[in-house]
Amino acid sequence: MDDAESVSASLLTQAHLQRHPVWHFNTEHEDAADESQLTPLPSLPPDTWGSFIVSATFTLENGSELPGAVQVDSLGKKHVCTPAFIWAGGKGVEALGHDTELRLGRLTKASGTRPRAWQLAVTVGDEPSRRRGRIARFRWMQAFGLVLRLVALRFQRRG
Repeated sequence: MDDAESVSASLLTQAHLQRHPVWHFNTEHEDAADESQLTPLPSLPPDTWGSFIVSATFTLENGSELPGAVQVDSLGKKHVCTPAFIWAGGKGVEALGHDTELRLGRLTKASGTRPRAWQLAVTVGDEPSRRRGRIARFRWMQAFGLVLRLVALRFQRRG
């Protein structure tokens, strides 16, 4: 695959993110087969509108770190970060899935594999440090946090 080509989000690999840590959802491009097409970018642009998949490092409950990705939705100056997936043993696992800890435990052959935090591999725009976040321990807290983000996005679009 040529790095300049777009790739479907479902086919994005750890190797893609190692070469290009930022991928833009290419919804406006005429060659995009569907809304899941991604195109690599040199950096995460400041003050823009769009959705991106960005390379990240996830810290597990046992202290180990695994590579993964976070979806960054940019709404001008506001950026919403949602953990997307984690790689272990060459396989991608949903970062917020109901069975994430179980699947990561099988792949790493370790215990304490619940993801507890993430940090982006790049800065957002011209921010001085890389964004980081915590992952709620309980599923209802994750769901509540996502609902709050959706409400914030709704009001952001009106503004």
